[in-house]
Amino acid sequence: MSGLKVEAVGISQLLSLLRDSSWLVPSFQRDFVWSESDVVGLVHSVIEARPIGMATLWEQPDGSELSLEAISIPDSSNPDAQPVARFSDVAAENRPRKFFAILDGRQRCTALAMAFGGLRAQGARSKFSGRYFLDVRARDDAARIAYLKEVEIVRRGLTSEAVAIANGLFPLASYEAGEELFPQWMRYLQAIRNPANYPGGVLPDPEELDRRDVILKQAFSGINKTLLAVYVVPQDYGLGDICEIFETLNTTGTKVSTVDLLHSWLYNDTVNSDDPVLLRDWIDELGQMDGAVGWADKKDRPELVAQAVTACYIALDSEKAAPRRVGRRQVASITSVKAGDLLATPPQFWNDVIAQPERLASYFGSFQNVVAGGSFGMKDCPYPVSSVIFLALRWYMDNDARFRDHWTMAELDAAYRAFFWINSLTGRYDQGFLTQSAADLKFLKELLYNRAEHASFGAWASIAQEKLDAFMERSVPARDHLVDRLTDKKPSGAFGKALALPMIARAHRDLLDPSVVLEFPSETGVELHHIYPRDWCKNNAAGSLASILNLRMAGRNYCESLANMIPLSRESNLWWRSRVPSAALHEKAVSYDSSRSILERAFISSAAFEFLVADEPRPKDFWDRRATDMADYLLSLTRISG
Repeated sequence: MSGLKVEAVGISQLLSLLRDSSWLVPSFQRDFVWSESDVVGLVHSVIEARPIGMATLWEQPDGSELSLEAISIPDSSNPDAQPVARFSDVAAENRPRKFFAILDGRQRCTALAMAFGGLRAQGARSKFSGRYFLDVRARDDAARIAYLKEVEIVRRGLTSEAVAIANGLFPLASYEAGEELFPQWMRYLQAIRNPANYPGGVLPDPEELDRRDVILKQAFSGINKTLLAVYVVPQDYGLGDICEIFETLNTTGTKVSTVDLLHSWLYNDTVNSDDPVLLRDWIDELGQMDGAVGWADKKDRPELVAQAVTACYIALDSEKAAPRRVGRRQVASITSVKAGDLLATPPQFWNDVIAQPERLASYFGSFQNVVAGGSFGMKDCPYPVSSVIFLALRWYMDNDARFRDHWTMAELDAAYRAFFWINSLTGRYDQGFLTQSAADLKFLKELLYNRAEHASFGAWASIAQEKLDAFMERSVPARDHLVDRLTDKKPSGAFGKALALPMIARAHRDLLDPSVVLEFPSETGVELHHIYPRDWCKNNAAGSLASILNLRMAGRNYCESLANMIPLSRESNLWWRSRVPSAALHEKAVSYDSSRSILERAFISSAAFEFLVADEPRPKDFWDRRATDMADYLLSLTRISG
């Protein structure tokens, strides 16, 4: 591939490039979302000659198939109408021979076109119908950029440049059509001292005029000096390459969204049908179905759904549609859930999945129950992408002609559950999952097909466990290590989520008020709260319990550990937090027998409960007993068993 380049453009040059359609926006980019204050903040940086960030461009070849459009803003107060005001009206056939797609920087380019180029909505009710001014009357530097809506401009007579200047307001975008920035601001330097621009020909007093003149010159200097850094990606990069670049980089601006591009393509594929595909809306609809709640959201990692669909395609052995052409590159085969392969997943297969969302939602629900014995959301999952492997195997069972009942659902559940927990407890996906997940899918299929070679589930499970352990190449943490981590402040990241997940997924009813349902996705949601309250732990850190409650002496933070957490409603937690557990449980008449199901689901055994209700507090005995039970449960999940 050709080399990447870093360049820079001034404000005037930028406006010319946007106006003649040398720089265009891919249709899969998100809309302009900045507020008026965001634009004002950027303009302040310009007039003060401060850095204004970077734009990333992708050079386009002749005959580019990418859907591109001019910089634009919404031009209606009705979000459903979606008309826009465009900065350029150059037709596609009249574009310059060399043109670029703005991959990152659309927001700031649009903001600069609005402030200095005059891009604005014509609809009076639109929030973008105003203009930006340099207010030379302002005494505070932070107030030197004024944004006025068109109705106020008309009311104050500021549609005349002379009237605006008389009021100390210099339009950042010239009122004279086609005027370049340099002559515009040179004219302003003359206009500020021209009596004809002031009522009765009376200039402000000399001292005030000089002060305004300094502000005007400083702003002009900033506009001339300010440069937008530009990172140019050459045209021989494909769409897949582009999406992967922006998945890897932690960009702070507009990210190239694979899902947005898929949305555009699928819509174009079906626009002439009775029911065109609107992928982002479909993802949201999927997320309202039982099982997929908390897993499908167009605003929160929507690529997970795309990864699931591509994984289902990869899983198929029988004949399937050929991959989609991605840009100029014809993909031979799809082998991962990386961005390029997501884009190459054929529209025919997408149509198959989109036609049966209930099935995909049910797979998400089964995944949650298989790995954790209950429902939970994506935010509580150690590695959400691991779910796509399970979904792919379920799709395979239901759709591939080769399958023919070679294994049962129970055998899939057992093998996948062990895979999921080994992966989660060892941090195997910490080093990346996009390539590994496809290899993992292939391995699990082979492991399941091996079931037919064994007379019983037990015989297969023993051999399958050995193969799985060897394949994962990582040792599951020992019981003592898990107990150690469960009795200290909750670990961060995926490992911490893994330790907490069984308690969250198994939550069902509130311990103090069993009429309150806690299980995901209940109205209150699953929240973990302290069993021995923070204040109680703090107040006892200097007494007989100092050896376990004083952080320095204990060498760990028992209070903030998962062994000291339990699912509770907010109301119960507010009541509980001022009491020692034994008193709280006695006051609410909670006994082990009366609340056995709730307690056991929270990993509080009868032995642990006795420590909890003892007359003399025994928190360490409780925490150690409970952490041991939790560790044993976690380790059991890493074994292939019925």
